[in-house]
Amino acid sequence: MIVNVNGVEIDADTFGEPGRPAVLLLSGSGSSKDFWQPEFCERLAEAAGFVIRYDMRDTGQSTTYPVGEPDYTLLDLADDAVALLDHFGVRRAHLVGISMGGAIAQLIGITHADRVASLTLLATSPGTDDLPGPTEALRAHFAAEQPADPIERAVAAWRAYAARSVPFDEAGTRELIAREHARAKNIEAATNAHATKRIDRWADRLGEITAPTLVLHGDEDPLFPIEHGKALADAIPGAELRTLSQVGHEMPPRAWDEVIAAIAEMATTDWDLRADRLAAQAIANGQPTSWFDRLYGEGTRGEIEMPWNRQHPHPMLVEYLEGRSGEGRRGLVVGCGLGADAAFLAGKGFATTGFDVSETAIEVARERHAGIDFRVADLFDLPKEWLRAFDFIVEIFTVQALPESVRAEAGAAVGSLLAPGGTLFVVQMSREEGTIADGPPWLLTRSQMDGFAVDGVSAVSVEERDGRWIGEFTR
Repeated sequence: MIVNVNGVEIDADTFGEPGRPAVLLLSGSGSSKDFWQPEFCERLAEAAGFVIRYDMRDTGQSTTYPVGEPDYTLLDLADDAVALLDHFGVRRAHLVGISMGGAIAQLIGITHADRVASLTLLATSPGTDDLPGPTEALRAHFAAEQPADPIERAVAAWRAYAARSVPFDEAGTRELIAREHARAKNIEAATNAHATKRIDRWADRLGEITAPTLVLHGDEDPLFPIEHGKALADAIPGAELRTLSQVGHEMPPRAWDEVIAAIAEMATTDWDLRADRLAAQAIANGQPTSWFDRLYGEGTRGEIEMPWNRQHPHPMLVEYLEGRSGEGRRGLVVGCGLGADAAFLAGKGFATTGFDVSETAIEVARERHAGIDFRVADLFDLPKEWLRAFDFIVEIFTVQALPESVRAEAGAAVGSLLAPGGTLFVVQMSREEGTIADGPPWLLTRSQMDGFAVDGVSAVSVEERDGRWIGEFTR
């Protein structure tokens, strides 16, 4: 279908059901949407969601410019992609870009961060001068006389970019190229991608990317040797590098299974898996609590299952407060999430406050449980009037959701809220001393539970039951 976006005509089509996680595919230099073959897109849609492929300017049926005179930059191509998401009613998408498409995806991650759910960057580069250039074999191809026939010329180029350790699929490549040439308005205009107006390099801004990022790079890439993939992953906070074995500057069908599985993992609707990605990214950015609101936001938009969506109070809290009243006492729930535990405290008679760093979670909690004092607050920057102000505090699974680098500070902050003679009730998942915490969540050892017992707070009891520590502390 032809759509009018950002002042140009773009030919796009989709696979899968609208409303599922959106995956936007960005082709390499001079390649149309045909690069992303229908079988690949259908399989990706089944595994990941709503897949969009499109012709960039000067390819396929999209707007073309005179050969050698493209009146646009890579930033315009990035804006085209975002405008296309607007057309399809997609607020945020998982971007998958190869080669130049990967460069455009990087730019979108920097300039339109709020529109990016994740980045999967294939066979691309940060573009710095200190990285190795093309292989000798590829340079020889560039220098050689090329076939006069445009299809044969393209086949020769694809062969030069392909891995050399496995047979080249000449028949399949020629079929794809012939299809692309037959559909193009002006196949010669595809070379305009090499003549776009120059923009400032953005390698020094890659640290601004906040989307979970996966770098997929062939171990035989002759244009961007593997050092490019490593440098790109190192430059983007929290990015992961995976090497595609026996793959060049290409995405051959034999690599589809691995690529589709990787993209589907990035686009998962499983909030627990998504939390792992977002947490890693936030920690790498030095903002260990920033991922909570992003996760809840994706849940409210239906992009993932709603996280921590308990409809009932935690059973260990219910057991602890059995037969006890909170009348005349102030209660507090740390990291209250969607409010079930706070509602339970209020029902027991406590004058209850629940706080969370996530504005989205607090909005949902207020909608679900009217009449309770829900606040947006940061455990590491608490209101001064809350210090030593609460008679009963509930801390269930919040501290374990924070990395060990801030664990001591987090435990002390929780304890600082406890009034003299009050009770702090803690539940955390447990692990043995000497084992490695691989989070989130970062499970606590017995000695780490003592981190709550500081500045006048002491442990009354700590027991392990069903893989959880249950602690009672007082001041």
